[in-house]
Amino acid sequence: MNLGKNIPENDDFTSFLSREKYFSDHILDNCRSMISIINRDYVYEKVNAPFCNAHKEVADAIVGKTLADVWGQETFSKNIKQNIDRCFSGATVKYEASFTIPQTGQRFFEVVFRPFPVESGEITHLLAETFDITDLKLSEKIAVEKEEEFKRIEQMLEDRLLQAQKLETIGALAGGIAHDFNNILATISGYSELLQEDLPQASPSYQNVAKIQMAVSKARSLINQMLAFSRQVEQEKVIVNVYDVLKETIGFIKSAAPENVTVKSNIRKKNAPVFADPTQLFRIFLNLLTNAIESLEERKGIISVSMELVSGKKVRDELNKKIVADDYVLITFRDTGKGMDPSLIRRIFEPFFTTREVGKGSGMGLSVVHGIVTEMGGEVLVSSEKGKGSVFYVYLPVSAGSTNNFLVSGIRKRILFIMGNRHESNILSLALESAGYDLIKPSNKKDFVAVMSEKKFEPDLIIYMTDAENIRCEDLLGALHNRTSETQCILIEDPDIEFPEEKFVNSGLVCQHLIKPVSLKEIKNAIQLSIK
Repeated sequence: MNLGKNIPENDDFTSFLSREKYFSDHILDNCRSMISIINRDYVYEKVNAPFCNAHKEVADAIVGKTLADVWGQETFSKNIKQNIDRCFSGATVKYEASFTIPQTGQRFFEVVFRPFPVESGEITHLLAETFDITDLKLSEKIAVEKEEEFKRIEQMLEDRLLQAQKLETIGALAGGIAHDFNNILATISGYSELLQEDLPQASPSYQNVAKIQMAVSKARSLINQMLAFSRQVEQEKVIVNVYDVLKETIGFIKSAAPENVTVKSNIRKKNAPVFADPTQLFRIFLNLLTNAIESLEERKGIISVSMELVSGKKVRDELNKKIVADDYVLITFRDTGKGMDPSLIRRIFEPFFTTREVGKGSGMGLSVVHGIVTEMGGEVLVSSEKGKGSVFYVYLPVSAGSTNNFLVSGIRKRILFIMGNRHESNILSLALESAGYDLIKPSNKKDFVAVMSEKKFEPDLIIYMTDAENIRCEDLLGALHNRTSETQCILIEDPDIEFPEEKFVNSGLVCQHLIKPVSLKEIKNAIQLSIK
């Protein structure tokens, strides 16, 4: 090594070395990488400023320490020693590793060990250059996670498209079958009524035919559910506040739920008008809450219901759905039940699909929910995990109108409404009042008698729900017995409750018969036929 060649004549050797050390230290300390010199005893003999900064120590606190002291014995033994030994054998070693620095936590590094031989050729030291690639690794990790998330969303959208196409096909098939069955049921119902007219009421055959008619009524109810799923049932819509219907449904469920079920609600927004049939909204909420109760089985659990407004833009971005309103109301039903695996989730909206035992469910509840919500321009989604419960999300487009608007067809028509089940009756009365009808609703026999005793009281129509407990059919017939004017009446029958229908027929009342559950469209059509 010829050191004297570049030494100026007027400089002494000491000052030259001092300047060279200053330059080399300045270069090392301004490198972006951590540089160190290590001897064969695995001891640091020199470190640069970035190395010290990474460890938050001064050079004197590191130089003289072994790698095991600085990085920890376990890290040194598992990740560093073998690579250093290869380097002392003459190889340049490059590798990536994750080290935990006590002062800064876990970091990712790219490490290069280069042999540092002396003039004799012996490798007494090595030069270690370490690059902190933590930010790069985190960026790669984020990129991978985003790519996986994109693939997941893409797969979810593809699954939803296939599910929608599948349900549309099933819906068209179910709708066609339902119409054919309706024709068959009409034939059975018509001939059974003719047969019953020819039979004495005391004969066993008369009662047998009555059971046939009851079975026909239940079959019609099931057919109506199929038509609702296939969206082939016309709905009479009014602007109604979702909160009113949801509150009524939650009240109904709380009064009927078993002791092991706790129902909680969190309603953030109490004014959410939608253009809908209130009775159909009630069916949506009732079916979802009933489904949640069934998922709990006999176990103690919680059902949580929440309601909030979300922007249409958010619905469009998150659901990849063409929006029909500026805002949507999101109703969430969460339970702590048994949950579902993905294979069940893909089928839950199919008609007649059920996980319950044979005879304990028709499998139409969730399919009806799907049909009604879709017809309204909304969306129903579900997330679930086996053993951890399920969450149903119902998105409904908010109407730009006001709940004070109503259809003019019902204005000034006075209806005596004798209510049955309190919650179902409240929903039906809400629907009728929203459509513009004037309802008189006696809640007990005393109020009913008082209303009927008024000489000037002449209702345009009477609606009687056959599950009314406080006002029996005998009370109604007795009150109407002395009236000279012909009174129109609509019976809303519960197929699960026996009702003396022949008494109404024999009383001379002009009656129309509807089977629960009834929609606003059905009840309005019946009213229009009764009031001409």
